[in-house]
Amino acid sequence: MRKSQTIYLLVLLANGLLAQSGILTKKVTFEYSNTRIKEALNDLTQRYQIPFSYSTEQVNVRQRISAKVVDLPLATALDRLFEEVTIGYMLVGNHIVLRSDPSKPTIKDVGVRQPTPKKKAPDPEAKSEHPTVLVNNGPQPEAATMVPPSGRDTVLTLETPNVQPITRDEVSTHPFDQTLLNFEKWRYDADSWGRRPSAEKRVAQVSVLPFIGTNTRQSDDVSNNLSLNVIWGVNGAVNGMEIGGGLNMVKTDMTGFQAAGLGNKVDRNMTGTQFGGIFNYAGGSTKGFQAAGVVNFANKAEAAQAAGFANMVRGDMTGIQASGLFNVAGGDTRALQASGLFNKTGGNSKFQAAGAFNRTRGSSKWQAAGVFNSSGGNTKIQISGLFNRADDVQFGQFGTLNRAKGNMRGLQIGLINISDTVSGVPIALINIVKRGYNKFEIYGSEILHGNFQLKLGANRFYNIFHIGVRVPPGDGSYIWGIGYGIGKVTRLSQRSSLNWELMAMHINESEPWTNTLNSIGQFRWLWNHQLGKSIGFFLGPTANVMISQLRNAETGIIQSPVVPYALINEDLSADTNLKAWVGVNAGFRF
Repeated sequence: MRKSQTIYLLVLLANGLLAQSGILTKKVTFEYSNTRIKEALNDLTQRYQIPFSYSTEQVNVRQRISAKVVDLPLATALDRLFEEVTIGYMLVGNHIVLRSDPSKPTIKDVGVRQPTPKKKAPDPEAKSEHPTVLVNNGPQPEAATMVPPSGRDTVLTLETPNVQPITRDEVSTHPFDQTLLNFEKWRYDADSWGRRPSAEKRVAQVSVLPFIGTNTRQSDDVSNNLSLNVIWGVNGAVNGMEIGGGLNMVKTDMTGFQAAGLGNKVDRNMTGTQFGGIFNYAGGSTKGFQAAGVVNFANKAEAAQAAGFANMVRGDMTGIQASGLFNVAGGDTRALQASGLFNKTGGNSKFQAAGAFNRTRGSSKWQAAGVFNSSGGNTKIQISGLFNRADDVQFGQFGTLNRAKGNMRGLQIGLINISDTVSGVPIALINIVKRGYNKFEIYGSEILHGNFQLKLGANRFYNIFHIGVRVPPGDGSYIWGIGYGIGKVTRLSQRSSLNWELMAMHINESEPWTNTLNSIGQFRWLWNHQLGKSIGFFLGPTANVMISQLRNAETGIIQSPVVPYALINEDLSADTNLKAWVGVNAGFRF
């Protein structure tokens, strides 16, 4: 009878161990470099649903390790993972229990990585001289519980079901036999490794300093609905309201209302409202409202931020940022940024308004600044007192100097406009378009016999810079003129076009510069025919009006030799004369 019972026990134990070994043969892949053990095991739990249990009093999971495994069984992978540290493991049920093993040799002791033999399943009894298993026989409660020294530790609960043990002649078997028979029916009530045990929930807490309050040493593990901190308080989570005279610190999430005399710090997500006398900080996402006397910080935000000094978001920002000095968002900004000095966005931005400048690394929709706007991508509207810069511009740029690195599709108004391509209208004293209407002309007219012109801009609008001279009569007198104008091109065909131009020229007579009013206004209608790829011939009539206050020194009459004849000759006043006539321009365009 004793022999058959022993064989039965051995078969049952072998079947149990084979069932447990399935998790250790699961193929896994990972690569960790200088990573904390806790973070590595958390990753394994999430990716492969591997449950771990341990005691923080016995196992130092804050140690850093480096390991790489590609498609190997979990048993081999764990050996690689722990080969640098004195941590062992054993399989109990479907859980892997970690334990400290100071006598275990590591590669740090040996100096080189030792090959790890493959194995199908470890022997639970051989893994430790003192296995972390609590066995209770005879009359007992439903579960026998091992309570760790600290509230943070994993709690291991083994439940022995109420089953009838094997007997011989109505005498109970040895207690260890009963343990083996019921081994597979024990139940682990331990949390899987890598996940923080669910924080204990309490209605309220009051504290003076961290861990000096009603929650004592468990402060950073407890979730409270109401938290009152006299000077400085630490909570695991807040779901309700927290008020602090100095600092409020929450280790996980804060949902509700939080206010502090100095500042609020939430390590993970903040949903609700934060008021801080100096600062507010959220290490995760922020949804709601942040207001601080100096600075607000969030990892990413869907919120309104208001600060006396600055608002900073590491990732994307959606909502409003308003500050006295500057706003910064590291990602895309689908928000209004308004500041006294500058706004900076690492991705795309929607609305920016600043006293000094706006800077967007990606695209922007709307930027307004006292000094300059800079967009690393496309933009819709930029308004500044000095400088605007973007790639493609959809609606417009308005500033002293406007720069569009791509296509300017809207209206560009400034003192100087620079762009690569224009399909809109650039209006400025100087328009420079890389792929625009850029022409140099040499021509003659009845006013000035030799003329040189530079035309810069786009077909819809270009600037004209002019200088011309008149052939001297030989009596020592000379005449020269300088002018500026604007124009527009109308295409008639591939080789022909019409130019509509307005010009203003100042005429200098027998002196380097004539300070008296002596100017000509001119309207030109010119037909151009392209002779080749880079040269064209143009010809067309002009309508001219000259207003002068320059009197002839000998006759005392207001009259200039540049006027060939006068269709209109009137004295506007005793010192001002107006003459009008029709002329002609002809020349070559390059």
